[in-house]
Amino acid sequence: MLDAEIRKLLDKRSFDELSDTQEEAIPPIMQGHHTLCIAPTGTGKTESAMLPVFHKLLRDENRGRGFRALYITPLRSLNRDILSRLKWWCGELGLTVGVRHGDTTQAERARQSRNPPDLLITTPETVQALFMGKNLREHLKSVRYVVIDEIHELAGSKRGVQLSVALERIVEQAGEFQRIALSATVGNPEDVARFLCGERPYHLVNIPSAPRLSIDVKYAGGEFSSQAKFVSKLIDRNESVLIFVNTRTTAEALGQQLFDRGDVEVHHGSLSREVRIEAEEKFKNRKIKALICTSSMELGLDIGHIGHVLQFGSPREVSRLLQRVGRAGHRLDTVSRGTILATSFDDLVESLVIAKKATSNECEDVVIPENAADVIANQVSAMALEYGEIPEERIVKILGKTAVFNGFEPLLDRVLSQLEYHRMIRRDAGTVIRTGRCRKYMYSNLSMIHDEKKVKIFDILTRRTVGTLDESFVISWIHTGAVFVTKGQLWQVLAIEDGMVKVEPAVKMRGELPSWEGEQIPVPYAVAQESGSIRRKRKLGKYDADKVSENFILQFLDGMDHARSPVASDRLMTIEHYDEGVVMNLCGGHKANEALGRLISILLSARFGTTVGVEIGAYRILLRLPREIGAVDVLETINSIDPDHIRGLLEIALKRTAIFRWKVVQIAKKFGAIDADADYEKFSMHKLIDLFEGTAIQEEAFRELFSDYMDVACAELIVKRLVAGDIDIQIAPLSALGREGLTSSRDMIPPPATDKAVINAVKRRIENDNIILFCMNCRKWKSKTVVSRVPDDDIVCPVCGARLIAALKPYEEHMIDTVRRKDKSAEDRAVEVKMLRNANIVLSSGKKAVRAFAARGVGPDTASRIIGTFANGDQFYLEILKAERNYIKTHRFWN
Repeated sequence: MLDAEIRKLLDKRSFDELSDTQEEAIPPIMQGHHTLCIAPTGTGKTESAMLPVFHKLLRDENRGRGFRALYITPLRSLNRDILSRLKWWCGELGLTVGVRHGDTTQAERARQSRNPPDLLITTPETVQALFMGKNLREHLKSVRYVVIDEIHELAGSKRGVQLSVALERIVEQAGEFQRIALSATVGNPEDVARFLCGERPYHLVNIPSAPRLSIDVKYAGGEFSSQAKFVSKLIDRNESVLIFVNTRTTAEALGQQLFDRGDVEVHHGSLSREVRIEAEEKFKNRKIKALICTSSMELGLDIGHIGHVLQFGSPREVSRLLQRVGRAGHRLDTVSRGTILATSFDDLVESLVIAKKATSNECEDVVIPENAADVIANQVSAMALEYGEIPEERIVKILGKTAVFNGFEPLLDRVLSQLEYHRMIRRDAGTVIRTGRCRKYMYSNLSMIHDEKKVKIFDILTRRTVGTLDESFVISWIHTGAVFVTKGQLWQVLAIEDGMVKVEPAVKMRGELPSWEGEQIPVPYAVAQESGSIRRKRKLGKYDADKVSENFILQFLDGMDHARSPVASDRLMTIEHYDEGVVMNLCGGHKANEALGRLISILLSARFGTTVGVEIGAYRILLRLPREIGAVDVLETINSIDPDHIRGLLEIALKRTAIFRWKVVQIAKKFGAIDADADYEKFSMHKLIDLFEGTAIQEEAFRELFSDYMDVACAELIVKRLVAGDIDIQIAPLSALGREGLTSSRDMIPPPATDKAVINAVKRRIENDNIILFCMNCRKWKSKTVVSRVPDDDIVCPVCGARLIAALKPYEEHMIDTVRRKDKSAEDRAVEVKMLRNANIVLSSGKKAVRAFAARGVGPDTASRIIGTFANGDQFYLEILKAERNYIKTHRFWN
């Protein structure tokens, strides 16, 4: 079927035979069918799509007139990888290829605008930019083929919704074109195919992953160092190992443990592009044996042969495990081999369930967002910019051809009204007209990924930046006096100013972890339920557990006192006392437990008029309660819940939460209601929430929270099962299962710093502070030094012998020029008086005064007060610290 030139190149590349994927996918694509190809990594999906496209490009008469094919990937790194793979083919076939994304140089963009390549490799966001340039828009009229790689990564997000609309906008420019998508295993392939094609007919190629998988589950409890030794031994037994972890923190910690081996590198999104590429190249060229990575390596980036995949800790989802283990082997005739290293009871049971589901090809569904209001706002603005003005009925037609908008006309009208209110568009007789704000908005909102600034944490004791916080956390949680945890230490907020959070170490206070709990990989309801059934049945026959794992699970369960503490399972919820509240053991998965946990905490708060803290896991809900609220009250609250009212109650309750406030801000930015670079320090969050009450912005915030963070449908199902008696509830003492949930975040936090340590930090910093000494007698001598080098006895001017020496901070040096002037204004004379007071205090108190003047915000009045307390030793430095705190908290209100 393929062109003779392509067949020659297949021989040149030693293609002895096609894979099952290629055998099944190439014919329908050659016949012009819209095609979704679902197949394991390493089975030649890219060639399945591109060989037919190359065949058609070679026979197309419109060469050189525009972009004839688009290849869209979710990541820039995949663009780079695909370019290196397709460049050879295009070069041999006489076709042109280019890549365009955020990192593409201005010169290359100009070249593409003048001489468009036949094949353009790009990202969903850059597709949006193609509509904005006159020449680029013209080039889109030539599009005949669009290939979307890793479509499962996009279909479940608003990036995918935006791309779905973009495809219909290309149809408006180019007419109908052939749609081809490549995907890893998904549970609902028909839905993903409809996401690609809308109502158009399609062909589905679905090659199961299971026959090519071999997955072992091993248990390694104990210390982290012993778990790292297990990893090290596995590296020794294999030629090349890809080690997946679930968080960047774990990646760095494991990398540190294995650093001395010399053949292990770390790869994750927080590292620079150069560092990541260097690690990839080292692995590909066999200079290292192992690469520790997060989801940064899940997609099909070519890093050479991978002998084995190790998943450190439960992968949480079947789809994630299939993606990760599928990286191993990477040859058509190879079985992909992987090991899950479980580190706790929950982790081990969950890993066995996920491994069994993976080898049975039971993958989670991709949940495709429907009627996302902020995407409508974004794409209406984009179409208004593209056409200048566009009839509303044409917008309805374009959106209606996608599978992601259904019955959306009333919502569209509300979105248009909101956009008009914020002067993004004008409406006139059924036509949408762009405004001046529209172009500025689109340039900063090409992507539906929410921008997240990093805010520096500045320690006033050491005067150093100690880390960063996500903007979401700052907006929602941080206020003067708040306590939070980062870098394993507690900090108290003194002020938010100058684009940073100013803090000091907190003593004996409880803090919040600086991230959303909801952003951990959520364990699905089905996985949590099956894990619960293992607890209940105590049988592991179908789970292929080795003897060590089986013995650990059975001994853990047998070791519980079943008379006092029954084992929570898929059919039993237990409510257990602990010293700060209760633990509800419930096998509901993260999202269902998130919905129920928030609901129960809100109902308890309303009933007792007190704050209730809540922490969520896949198998338990931890409630921090005052002493007057106990397990019986929690049980009564659960029994009072009507499943039909859960959604409504959560909407009321969520309005008061930090996560809802932040979600409203994110979505308001996508509506153009708040500028993308708006300063969070100036937000009045409560006024904003009131402003958007009852709008499409608020409605979208709820829709996103209920789909991305919570599973209200599963929460309703759990409550219905409780009402029907399918799930029992019992109150019990704290069990081993309940205790598993109490060692999460707090074990990571060391004991708070003592007062002595704080004082020592202030002392060290003051002694190392820069200071300027200036003679107020001769006004000639000036010396820049550090406090520790200032004499302990008399401080004397070497020029005139006087002891009238002012001590200035470096940023006060300009005052010296002021007092040296001959013609002084009234303002200059006030500065002179201040410096004379400074010098007199140093004259009377010596180096003690110099130490006081070195502190932030301490002038003559404050220095006099500190010295006037007659405090010495540690107490003196505590007085300095009090003064600095007071300055940081109040100076912005000074005249």
